[in-house]
Amino acid sequence: MTVRECYDLIGDYDRVYACFHNDEKIAKFLKMFLEDENYKKLSEALPAGDAQAAFLAAHTLKGVCQNLAMDDLYNADVQVTEALRGNDLAKARELFPDLKREYENAENAIRGLE
Repeated sequence: MTVRECYDLIGDYDRVYACFHNDEKIAKFLKMFLEDENYKKLSEALPAGDAQAAFLAAHTLKGVCQNLAMDDLYNADVQVTEALRGNDLAKARELFPDLKREYENAENAIRGLE
């Protein structure tokens, strides 16, 4: 799959291209995204009831998604981040399955890059 095809599944290709100016650089950063630990930290902190660690991980993940124009994951993460900002751990847990689905979608798309 090309970078453009990947972005058809995860976000806004034109916006990310405007920042990085070539597909090889975009692909490099997308593959680095797979090594980012914030999703893992979030998925561990929520069930453990660690709202502070969950917020930090969700907020950081949100920024990474925004920088890479991964709109679907970003939008799901915003909801979780804002619930945690309001100290509503129950709401964050309720919203997490949407974030998980979008993360897995992004992960699968990125792994499909040529």
